[in-house]
Amino acid sequence: MGPDYFNTDVTLSTYYFFETAFASVTLALVGVIALRKMKMSAFLLFSVAYFIIIWSIPAAWIWNPTGWLYSLGMRDFAGGLVVHGAAGAAGLALVFQLWREEKANGLKKSPRVPLNVQSRWITIAILLLWLGWFGFNPGSTLIFGYEANVVVLTTFIAASASMVSTLFVNYLIKKESPVIFDAVNGILMGLIVITPLAGYVSPASAMVLGLVSGPLLIFTTRLFSQIHWFSDPVGLFPGHTIGGIFGVIMIAFFTQHAFAADSGAGNLPDGLFFGGGYQA
Repeated sequence: MGPDYFNTDVTLSTYYFFETAFASVTLALVGVIALRKMKMSAFLLFSVAYFIIIWSIPAAWIWNPTGWLYSLGMRDFAGGLVVHGAAGAAGLALVFQLWREEKANGLKKSPRVPLNVQSRWITIAILLLWLGWFGFNPGSTLIFGYEANVVVLTTFIAASASMVSTLFVNYLIKKESPVIFDAVNGILMGLIVITPLAGYVSPASAMVLGLVSGPLLIFTTRLFSQIHWFSDPVGLFPGHTIGGIFGVIMIAFFTQHAFAADSGAGNLPDGLFFGGGYQA
């Protein structure tokens, strides 16, 4: 990353452990895809290829100031593609290979892995995850200053707005009282969508993105559930993959140069919704 680390006082060891935490979290997401369907020894071998190829190379392309995608102007604040996209790509590879083996054994549909998760535990889990996201997103500014506080706000507001929109749209569709699992999934989707642009947008834009995230999660989940060879017990594809990609695309629309510059992306112009135009 160079000696100055974007002109911050971050040390090599600090930055290393910060990025290691990012990488390990994404592999954990992938691990749930293969839950009870893959030997631990095989998954450990896969993790070697994951960290060296699927994670490290795209991360260097996008986050390293000398990376070719970074040089072209690609920005991904805290990992819409680097984190969620990488997990989605790895998960897709595993699911497809598992389905090939299941199909060879005569199965017509990939068996669903039953999950018995109690609401109180999932509530505690999402609260801890939400708290951890305040480390990943604001920490991606690599300096504790004013913009880190703004990122805390955008992260919190997007997740909260997504929870509200998820509960509301689910109620309109099902005509049933909201349940805790809908709220949890809504919070998570909002966190995912805001991740790649949390340091580039205003709190007001974060609210809009959060409100859109809920319906996006609901309809993409329904779409993926119709694919017979998908076995996705935690919504990796409709949530992390689609949400991460959607968030990256929204950089072109919602970015405000003043926020981006404070987050170290001074070359990002205003997005299309804020008077920006098409720039090479």
